[in-house]
Amino acid sequence: MKRIHLILVLVYTFCHSAVYAQDWKRLGSDELFALAREEAFDGKREAAREKLFFILEKSPDYADVRILLGRTYAWDGKRKEAKQEFQKVLEKEPEYKDALNALIDVLMWDENYAEALIVADRSLKIHPNFDDFLYKKAVIQKNLEAYADAIHTTNHLLELNPASQRAKDLLESIKVAKQLYAINYRIGGDYFDRSSNQYTFYSSLQLSRRNSWGTSIARVNFARRFETNGLQGEIDLYPTIANGLYAYLNYGYSKSALFPEHRIGAELFKSLPKSFETSLGLRHLIFSSDSKVTIYTGSVGWYYKSMWFSLRPFITPDKRAGTSFSLVGNVRKYFESADTYIGLLGGFGFSPDIRTIQSASGFANDQLFTLRSQRGGITFQKLIRYNLVASADFDVVHQELSYDLGNYMWIYSLVGNLTYRF
Repeated sequence: MKRIHLILVLVYTFCHSAVYAQDWKRLGSDELFALAREEAFDGKREAAREKLFFILEKSPDYADVRILLGRTYAWDGKRKEAKQEFQKVLEKEPEYKDALNALIDVLMWDENYAEALIVADRSLKIHPNFDDFLYKKAVIQKNLEAYADAIHTTNHLLELNPASQRAKDLLESIKVAKQLYAINYRIGGDYFDRSSNQYTFYSSLQLSRRNSWGTSIARVNFARRFETNGLQGEIDLYPTIANGLYAYLNYGYSKSALFPEHRIGAELFKSLPKSFETSLGLRHLIFSSDSKVTIYTGSVGWYYKSMWFSLRPFITPDKRAGTSFSLVGNVRKYFESADTYIGLLGGFGFSPDIRTIQSASGFANDQLFTLRSQRGGITFQKLIRYNLVASADFDVVHQELSYDLGNYMWIYSLVGNLTYRF
């Protein structure tokens, strides 16, 4: 009996589904459009298009149906087909607001900003105070790097709608985008638990610029360690080679024993699918004519939601002590922007990218990279306002003594950074 009941249920379900599959054809155009719209927004775009085609066979001038059809094409990356549908509507109704809005969207998604701006201007002549058209025009102007025009358009939008949060956010982002320069001042100090001179001090001042080809940075580093002062000049370049591919180039020079005489760095970075990034490069430090070291490095980074994870190894071949290996790991949690985060750092061995290279005597030398050490730290960075960023770092290092191998000292470091963009 149970088996017969189950068979009857299955037969009923199958028949009901088959009837339902054809039932939608009996609906009126408006009801069918509502059903197709629901399916389109649920991701069932093929099923939605079938219903939209059915409506258009009977009512080819049903504008909203054709606009929804075009949007489903756009969502599936079929931008050419999408634009054709929007143009069909505009040929019949040149002032139709939704068709103009959809056409601007698809042109922006294609990054065809010049044509999108033409359509936005045409739309605003017809509907001069429409929020969407003003907002999208400002976004287009921002993407075209016409920042003054973008600010003017956004301010006009805010005059019409002072409560518009998206306009306020856009205005802030335009101000950030137009900033080509940034000045950064860094100041920090170390405390040694086993040293006659327990404190050292260092600072740096740098100027960076965003260029059409990438970013350039000029930096001056100052250090005072063990009653000795030293300066180092550096240049960093981050040229963009292709989409998702960029390089890091560095050169530093110093006459002080607190820094390498020459510091050279080169690395290539590549974006990968699924929010991964990888790199491969080297650092070459020359302390004197007979004291130099080459460190090979690379990295693997991964962005997951609002988190960033990275690992960076350093491999240092040495004829005297053999090959040494160090590793640095980072975890960051981002908050309301890419400029606000909290991070944790941990690792072992020395990293040449940490500017505070400390030997037991206070002077930079190649022996440092063969010593054992462990490091942990925490960092916090906050966007104070659109052009001001502050950060603080606290690190603890457990470092082997160069003059007493096998014994260690603790180094506590506190660093502050302030960046002003303009």
